[in-house]
Amino acid sequence: MTATHTQHFGEYELVERLGVGGMAETFVAIRRGPAGFSQRVCLKRILATFRDEPEFVALFMREARLSALLHHNHIARVLDFGAVDGNHYLTIELIEGTDLRSLLAALANRGERLELNLVVYLARALAAALDFAHTADDAGVPAGLVHRDVSPSNVLLSYAGEVKLADFGIAKRLDQPGSLESTALKGKVPYMAPEYAVGLRYDARSDLYSLGVVLYECLTGRRPYDGENDLETIERARQGVRDSMDSLGVRAPRSLVRAVESLIAPSPSDRPTNAGEFLQSLETLPANPLNRRQLGALVRDAADRGALPVPTGLASTRPAATPRRRKRRPSRN
Repeated sequence: MTATHTQHFGEYELVERLGVGGMAETFVAIRRGPAGFSQRVCLKRILATFRDEPEFVALFMREARLSALLHHNHIARVLDFGAVDGNHYLTIELIEGTDLRSLLAALANRGERLELNLVVYLARALAAALDFAHTADDAGVPAGLVHRDVSPSNVLLSYAGEVKLADFGIAKRLDQPGSLESTALKGKVPYMAPEYAVGLRYDARSDLYSLGVVLYECLTGRRPYDGENDLETIERARQGVRDSMDSLGVRAPRSLVRAVESLIAPSPSDRPTNAGEFLQSLETLPANPLNRRQLGALVRDAADRGALPVPTGLASTRPAATPRRRKRRPSRN
Protein backbone atom coordinates (compact mmCIF):
# COMPACT_ATOMS: atom_id res chain seq x y z
CA MET A 1 0.00 0.00 0.00
CA THR A 2 1.39 3.44 -0.92
CA ALA A 3 0.23 7.02 -0.52
CA THR A 4 -1.31 6.85 -4.01
CA HIS A 5 -3.49 3.90 -2.94
CA THR A 6 -4.74 5.26 0.38
CA GLN A 7 -7.58 3.28 1.92
CA HIS A 8 -10.10 4.60 4.42
CA PHE A 9 -10.91 2.79 7.65
CA GLY A 10 -13.45 4.71 9.67
CA GLU A 11 -11.95 8.13 10.42
CA TYR A 12 -8.46 6.92 9.49
CA GLU A 13 -6.59 6.88 6.19
CA LEU A 14 -4.41 3.77 5.91
CA VAL A 15 -1.29 5.04 4.21
CA GLU A 16 1.09 2.10 4.38
CA ARG A 17 1.00 -1.45 5.67
CA LEU A 18 3.80 -2.02 8.18
CA GLY A 19 3.41 -5.70 8.98
CA VAL A 20 1.15 -8.70 9.33
CA GLY A 21 1.21 -11.56 11.81
CA GLY A 22 -0.88 -14.50 12.88
CA MET A 23 -3.67 -12.40 14.37
CA ALA A 24 -3.35 -8.76 13.33
CA GLU A 25 -1.91 -6.32 10.82
CA THR A 26 -0.47 -2.85 11.35
CA PHE A 27 -0.51 0.30 9.25
CA VAL A 28 0.78 3.82 9.19
CA ALA A 29 -2.48 5.74 9.37
CA ILE A 30 -3.56 9.37 9.40
CA ARG A 31 -6.44 10.82 11.38
CA ARG A 32 -7.61 14.19 10.12
CA GLY A 33 -9.69 16.87 11.82
CA PRO A 34 -10.84 20.49 11.56
CA ALA A 35 -8.55 23.35 10.59
CA GLY A 36 -6.05 21.13 8.85
CA PHE A 37 -5.40 18.93 11.88
CA SER A 38 -3.73 15.60 11.09
CA GLN A 39 -2.04 12.96 13.21
CA ARG A 40 0.13 10.06 12.05
CA VAL A 41 -0.40 6.94 14.12
CA CYS A 42 0.19 3.21 13.99
CA LEU A 43 -3.12 1.40 13.56
CA LYS A 44 -3.38 -2.26 14.50
CA ARG A 45 -6.45 -4.26 13.53
CA ILE A 46 -7.55 -7.88 13.67
CA LEU A 47 -7.16 -9.76 10.40
CA ALA A 48 -10.43 -10.22 8.54
CA THR A 49 -10.10 -14.00 8.96
CA PHE A 50 -10.42 -13.68 12.74
CA ARG A 51 -12.59 -10.62 13.31
CA ASP A 52 -15.67 -12.77 13.95
CA GLU A 53 -13.85 -15.16 16.28
CA PRO A 54 -14.83 -14.32 19.90
CA GLU A 55 -11.55 -15.67 21.31
CA PHE A 56 -9.38 -13.44 19.12
CA VAL A 57 -11.59 -10.40 19.71
CA ALA A 58 -11.40 -10.99 23.48
CA LEU A 59 -7.57 -11.20 23.35
CA PHE A 60 -7.39 -8.03 21.30
CA MET A 61 -9.69 -6.14 23.66
CA ARG A 62 -7.64 -7.36 26.62
CA GLU A 63 -4.46 -5.97 25.03
CA ALA A 64 -6.18 -2.62 24.51
CA ARG A 65 -7.46 -2.46 28.10
CA LEU A 66 -4.08 -3.31 29.62
CA SER A 67 -2.16 -0.96 27.35
CA ALA A 68 -4.55 1.88 28.19
CA LEU A 69 -3.33 1.75 31.81
CA LEU A 70 0.15 2.85 30.76
CA HIS A 71 0.82 6.57 30.39
CA HIS A 72 4.56 7.08 30.76
CA ASN A 73 7.24 8.95 28.84
CA HIS A 74 9.08 5.72 28.06
CA ILE A 75 6.11 3.55 27.09
CA ALA A 76 4.51 3.66 23.63
CA ARG A 77 1.06 5.10 24.25
CA VAL A 78 -2.30 3.73 23.09
CA LEU A 79 -4.33 6.59 21.58
CA ASP A 80 -7.62 5.04 20.52
CA PHE A 81 -9.59 1.81 20.47
CA GLY A 82 -12.77 0.89 18.65
CA ALA A 83 -14.40 -1.05 15.83
CA VAL A 84 -15.30 -0.24 12.24
CA ASP A 85 -17.98 -2.48 10.71
CA GLY A 86 -17.25 -5.09 13.37
CA ASN A 87 -13.46 -5.00 12.83
CA HIS A 88 -11.69 -4.04 16.08
CA TYR A 89 -8.61 -1.84 16.04
CA LEU A 90 -6.35 0.13 18.31
CA THR A 91 -4.04 3.00 17.49
CA ILE A 92 -0.65 3.64 19.07
CA GLU A 93 1.67 6.60 18.83
CA LEU A 94 3.91 6.24 15.81
CA ILE A 95 7.59 6.40 16.72
CA GLU A 96 9.53 7.83 13.78
CA GLY A 97 12.84 5.98 13.93
CA THR A 98 13.83 2.37 14.48
CA ASP A 99 14.10 -0.31 17.16
CA LEU A 100 17.07 -1.23 19.32
CA ARG A 101 17.60 -4.56 17.57
CA SER A 102 18.07 -2.84 14.22
CA LEU A 103 20.38 -0.20 15.67
CA LEU A 104 22.58 -2.78 17.42
CA ALA A 105 22.81 -4.76 14.17
CA ALA A 106 23.79 -1.63 12.24
CA LEU A 107 26.53 -0.84 14.76
CA ALA A 108 27.79 -4.44 14.75
CA ASN A 109 28.13 -4.32 10.97
CA ARG A 110 30.52 -1.40 11.47
CA GLY A 111 32.41 -3.19 14.24
CA GLU A 112 30.98 -0.84 16.85
CA ARG A 113 28.91 -1.02 20.02
CA LEU A 114 26.57 1.42 21.69
CA GLU A 115 28.49 4.05 23.64
CA LEU A 116 28.56 3.51 27.38
CA ASN A 117 26.71 6.72 28.24
CA LEU A 118 23.88 5.71 25.87
CA VAL A 119 23.64 2.27 27.47
CA VAL A 120 23.15 3.97 30.83
CA TYR A 121 20.53 6.26 29.25
CA LEU A 122 18.69 3.21 27.90
CA ALA A 123 18.98 1.40 31.22
CA ARG A 124 17.39 4.27 33.12
CA ALA A 125 14.62 4.78 30.56
CA LEU A 126 13.62 1.11 30.34
CA ALA A 127 13.86 0.52 34.08
CA ALA A 128 11.63 3.55 34.66
CA ALA A 129 9.11 2.17 32.15
CA LEU A 130 9.08 -1.22 33.89
CA ASP A 131 8.86 0.37 37.33
CA PHE A 132 5.74 2.20 36.20
CA ALA A 133 4.16 -0.84 34.53
CA HIS A 134 4.90 -3.03 37.54
CA THR A 135 3.59 -0.61 40.13
CA ALA A 136 1.22 2.18 39.15
CA ASP A 137 -0.96 3.67 36.44
CA ASP A 138 -1.33 7.39 35.72
CA ALA A 139 -3.70 7.78 38.70
CA GLY A 140 -1.24 6.13 41.05
CA VAL A 141 -3.30 2.96 41.23
CA PRO A 142 -1.19 -0.23 41.15
CA ALA A 143 -1.21 -1.66 37.64
CA GLY A 144 0.85 -4.77 38.32
CA LEU A 145 1.62 -5.44 34.66
CA VAL A 146 4.48 -7.76 33.69
CA HIS A 147 5.54 -7.24 30.07
CA ARG A 148 6.90 -10.79 29.40
CA ASP A 149 8.62 -9.79 26.14
CA VAL A 150 11.26 -7.18 26.97
CA SER A 151 13.67 -7.47 24.04
CA PRO A 152 15.51 -5.15 21.61
CA SER A 153 12.79 -5.40 18.96
CA ASN A 154 10.30 -3.97 21.48
CA VAL A 155 12.50 -1.00 22.38
CA LEU A 156 11.69 1.85 20.01
CA LEU A 157 14.14 4.67 19.34
CA SER A 158 13.06 7.86 17.63
CA TYR A 159 15.03 10.26 15.47
CA ALA A 160 14.67 12.70 18.39
CA GLY A 161 16.31 10.22 20.77
CA GLU A 162 13.18 9.07 22.57
CA VAL A 163 13.19 5.60 24.14
CA LYS A 164 9.86 3.76 24.26
CA LEU A 165 9.04 0.28 25.50
CA ALA A 166 6.37 -1.19 23.21
CA ASP A 167 4.08 -4.17 22.69
CA PHE A 168 2.34 -5.14 25.92
CA GLY A 169 0.29 -7.63 23.88
CA ILE A 170 1.25 -10.61 26.06
CA ALA A 171 1.49 -8.69 29.34
CA LYS A 172 -0.29 -10.08 32.39
CA ARG A 173 -1.54 -8.54 35.61
CA LEU A 174 -0.05 -9.76 38.84
CA ASP A 175 -3.15 -9.04 40.93
CA GLN A 176 -5.36 -11.63 39.21
CA PRO A 177 -5.91 -15.21 40.47
CA GLY A 178 -3.28 -17.53 39.02
CA SER A 179 -1.43 -14.59 37.50
CA LEU A 180 2.00 -15.87 38.54
CA GLU A 181 1.64 -18.75 36.12
CA SER A 182 0.97 -19.06 32.41
CA THR A 183 -0.58 -21.78 30.29
CA ALA A 184 1.81 -21.31 27.38
CA LEU A 185 5.37 -20.14 26.76
CA LYS A 186 5.33 -16.71 25.11
CA GLY A 187 8.17 -14.36 24.23
CA LYS A 188 11.70 -14.77 22.89
CA VAL A 189 13.77 -17.52 24.49
CA PRO A 190 17.18 -15.71 24.59
CA TYR A 191 15.58 -12.95 26.71
CA MET A 192 13.35 -15.24 28.76
CA ALA A 193 13.90 -15.67 32.50
CA PRO A 194 14.75 -19.31 33.34
CA GLU A 195 11.98 -19.65 35.94
CA TYR A 196 9.47 -18.74 33.25
CA ALA A 197 11.06 -20.90 30.54
CA VAL A 198 11.18 -23.94 32.82
CA GLY A 199 8.08 -23.60 35.00
CA LEU A 200 5.92 -20.94 33.30
CA ARG A 201 6.13 -18.87 36.50
CA TYR A 202 7.08 -15.20 36.49
CA ASP A 203 6.84 -11.92 38.33
CA ALA A 204 8.34 -8.45 37.96
CA ARG A 205 11.85 -9.88 38.45
CA SER A 206 11.37 -11.91 35.26
CA ASP A 207 11.07 -8.65 33.31
CA LEU A 208 14.20 -7.40 35.07
CA TYR A 209 16.07 -10.50 33.87
CA SER A 210 15.03 -9.70 30.28
CA LEU A 211 16.19 -6.11 30.74
CA GLY A 212 19.54 -7.45 31.96
CA VAL A 213 19.97 -9.56 28.83
CA VAL A 214 19.22 -6.50 26.67
CA LEU A 215 21.78 -4.35 28.53
CA TYR A 216 24.40 -7.13 28.52
CA GLU A 217 23.94 -7.34 24.74
CA CYS A 218 24.32 -3.57 24.40
CA LEU A 219 27.59 -3.65 26.36
CA THR A 220 29.17 -6.81 24.93
CA GLY A 221 27.63 -7.26 21.48
CA ARG A 222 26.29 -10.71 22.44
CA ARG A 223 23.65 -12.26 24.67
CA PRO A 224 24.81 -13.90 27.91
CA TYR A 225 23.39 -17.40 27.67
CA ASP A 226 23.07 -18.15 23.95
CA GLY A 227 23.41 -21.87 23.16
CA GLU A 228 23.23 -23.93 20.00
CA ASN A 229 19.43 -24.11 20.35
CA ASP A 230 16.63 -22.90 22.62
CA LEU A 231 16.91 -25.83 25.03
CA GLU A 232 20.64 -25.26 25.52
CA THR A 233 20.04 -21.54 25.99
CA ILE A 234 17.46 -22.22 28.70
CA GLU A 235 19.76 -24.69 30.46
CA ARG A 236 22.72 -22.29 30.39
CA ALA A 237 20.51 -19.55 31.83
CA ARG A 238 19.18 -21.89 34.53
CA GLN A 239 22.72 -22.79 35.58
CA GLY A 240 24.19 -19.31 35.10
CA VAL A 241 26.78 -20.48 32.55
CA ARG A 242 28.05 -17.36 30.79
CA ASP A 243 31.09 -15.17 30.22
CA SER A 244 31.62 -12.28 32.60
CA MET A 245 31.63 -8.84 31.04
CA ASP A 246 35.19 -8.34 32.27
CA SER A 247 36.34 -11.38 30.28
CA LEU A 248 34.71 -9.90 27.17
CA GLY A 249 36.69 -6.70 27.50
CA VAL A 250 33.86 -4.43 28.63
CA ARG A 251 35.24 -1.21 30.03
CA ALA A 252 32.53 0.15 32.28
CA PRO A 253 32.16 1.38 35.86
CA ARG A 254 32.02 -1.49 38.36
CA SER A 255 28.66 -0.23 39.62
CA LEU A 256 27.15 -0.66 36.15
CA VAL A 257 28.70 -4.10 35.60
CA ARG A 258 27.46 -5.31 38.98
CA ALA A 259 23.99 -3.87 38.39
CA VAL A 260 23.56 -5.51 34.98
CA GLU A 261 24.98 -8.85 36.10
CA SER A 262 22.62 -8.84 39.09
CA LEU A 263 19.67 -8.66 36.68
CA ILE A 264 20.65 -11.86 34.86
CA ALA A 265 21.15 -13.98 37.97
CA PRO A 266 19.54 -17.43 37.45
CA SER A 267 17.51 -17.20 40.67
CA PRO A 268 14.92 -14.41 41.01
CA SER A 269 15.89 -14.04 44.67
CA ASP A 270 19.38 -12.93 43.60
CA ARG A 271 18.06 -10.15 41.37
CA PRO A 272 16.95 -6.69 42.45
CA THR A 273 13.55 -6.84 44.15
CA ASN A 274 12.08 -4.35 41.71
CA ALA A 275 12.99 -1.89 38.96
CA GLY A 276 13.24 0.94 41.46
CA GLU A 277 16.01 -0.89 43.29
CA PHE A 278 17.89 -1.33 40.03
CA LEU A 279 17.50 2.38 39.28
CA GLN A 280 18.99 3.18 42.68
CA SER A 281 22.04 1.09 41.79
CA LEU A 282 22.66 3.45 38.86
CA GLU A 283 22.54 6.63 40.96
CA THR A 284 26.32 7.04 41.10
CA LEU A 285 26.60 7.03 37.31
CA PRO A 286 26.59 10.48 35.70
CA ALA A 287 23.54 11.57 33.73
CA ASN A 288 24.22 13.61 30.59
CA PRO A 289 21.37 15.92 29.52
CA LEU A 290 22.57 15.55 25.93
CA ASN A 291 22.13 11.75 25.84
CA ARG A 292 18.78 12.03 24.12
CA ARG A 293 20.21 14.29 21.43
CA GLN A 294 23.18 11.93 20.95
CA LEU A 295 20.94 8.88 20.59
CA GLY A 296 18.75 10.67 18.06
CA ALA A 297 21.81 11.64 16.02
CA LEU A 298 23.00 8.03 16.07
CA VAL A 299 19.63 6.75 14.80
CA ARG A 300 19.49 9.40 12.07
CA ASP A 301 23.06 8.66 10.99
CA ALA A 302 22.31 4.93 10.73
CA ALA A 303 19.23 5.69 8.65
CA ASP A 304 21.15 8.06 6.35
CA ARG A 305 23.78 5.36 5.79
CA GLY A 306 21.04 2.94 4.72
CA ALA A 307 22.06 0.67 7.60
CA LEU A 308 18.59 0.25 9.10
CA PRO A 309 16.06 -2.25 7.76
CA VAL A 310 12.59 -1.04 6.89
CA PRO A 311 10.60 -1.16 10.16
CA THR A 312 7.69 -3.57 10.12
CA GLY A 313 5.08 -2.78 12.74
CA LEU A 314 4.73 -4.41 16.13
CA ALA A 315 7.18 -7.15 17.03
CA SER A 316 4.31 -9.64 16.95
CA THR A 317 3.73 -8.83 13.29
CA ARG A 318 7.34 -8.81 12.12
CA PRO A 319 7.82 -10.90 8.93
CA ALA A 320 10.75 -13.29 8.66
CA ALA A 321 12.75 -11.06 6.35
CA THR A 322 12.59 -7.38 5.48
CA PRO A 323 14.21 -5.58 2.51
CA ARG A 324 16.50 -2.64 3.13
CA ARG A 325 16.07 0.83 1.74
CA ARG A 326 17.88 4.11 2.17
CA LYS A 327 14.74 6.18 2.76
CA ARG A 328 13.95 6.94 6.39
CA ARG A 329 10.81 5.23 7.57
CA PRO A 330 8.73 5.24 10.74
CA SER A 331 9.58 2.61 13.34
CA ARG A 332 7.07 -0.02 14.16
CA ASN A 333 4.88 0.29 17.15
